[in-house]
This record gives sequence, structure tokens and C-alpha cells, in this order.
Amino acid sequence: MQAKLKVNFDRLSGIDFLVKSGSIVAALTGNPNFVPPWILQVPSLLDITTAFNEYEAAYHDALSKDIFKVALRESTRLILTSFLKQLAPYLELVAFGDVSKLISSGYDLRNDATHKQGSEPLPAPKDFKVVRGTFSGTLNVNVTKLKGAVSYEVQITQGDPEVETDWHHALSASSCQRIPLAGLNPMQVYWLRIRGLGCNGMGVWSNALSIIVL
Repeated sequence: MQAKLKVNFDRLSGIDFLVKSGSIVAALTGNPNFVPPWILQVPSLLDITTAFNEYEAAYHDALSKDIFKVALRESTRLILTSFLKQLAPYLELVAFGDVSKLISSGYDLRNDATHKQGSEPLPAPKDFKVVRGTFSGTLNVNVTKLKGAVSYEVQITQGDPEVETDWHHALSASSCQRIPLAGLNPMQVYWLRIRGLGCNGMGVWSNALSIIVL
């Protein structure tokens, strides 16, 4: 059976949809498996990125519980959801059954496409380390290569690491060594965590680490 992508975004909570859609945008940006321009019948990467940015802003604005801001959040979510659903069949067509290419898109794979490979998520990456980069405002993230991982997602926060909604997607990378983070504020404390992405979707998060950026 040819691998298929999950598009059940309607079932996700607001924060889970924000994280998942952000992961997809990050994974598709600069992805050599799905190089733009895409066919005109599907939303462009720019369309999807713009829709995500609008949803992200509306999501945070709606935390005030203002009914108009909540309504805007829901309308922007509908647009972004529609774009992501429209794009999925095109990605499947381009990947032509290549599971590794589909995983690189940031979408999760349907269970019926991965049942032969087990249903357990990837464990947390080992030997998670964060070191300061050569230049001011930069960090490098390192973990031991995780068997079964096609890519890695890094999240970051300056808030409470125990509060899930304080975490934000930083980047996705195919490498597990010297994953670069740039544009950070010097003399500020940041918390980071990392997880692998495999055939069964996102794995378990590592423990969070804190570091002062120079």
C-alpha cells in the first residue's frame, strides 16, 4: 500500500495545530524533495507560510478570550487547514511512495502506511548538548544519531519550560550534529529541547536544557 499523509488537522487542539503546521512550514522550506514552484492547482509555499503566520498571530491574540479575536483565530485556522489538506495529495504524488520523502514534509504518516514498521514513537534523543556558536547570538545543538529518525525538530522558549504553550518551533534539521540557531538575543537565557521524526511521526522530547546566549 502506498504511504499516505495524515490530514486530520481538525482534531488537533489549538496549540497542537500551531506546532504541527509550524513544523510542516519549516520542513517544506528549502526541502530538496519538494522544490518550488509547485503546480498551480495547489497552494504555494508562500501561501501556506503566510497563512501560518496569520494563524500564529491570531492564536496568540485570542488568548485574551476576546470574542472577535477568537473568531479571527478560527477563520485563519480554517484557511490554513484547507491549504494543508489541498497540498497533501501533491506531496504524495511527488514522493511516489518514498516514505523518507513524505516524512521530510513535516506531515505525519497514516497508521496504515507504517504498521509494518511498528507503532511506537521514537525515544528521546541521547546526549543532548547545546553550545554557544562562533558568533554572538548563535547556538549549536547536538545529539547522538537516533535510529529511525529522518529529521529532528528543535523548540525553544524564554518562558517556563514546564508550560507547554511557552514552547515555540525553532527549526527542523536532517542532521543531528551542529544544528545551528541564529538571531538570538545576547545575554538572555533560553531553554531548548529536541525530538526525532520517524515513520510513526514525532518522537519523545529530550529533557530541556538552558543556556545563556552571548
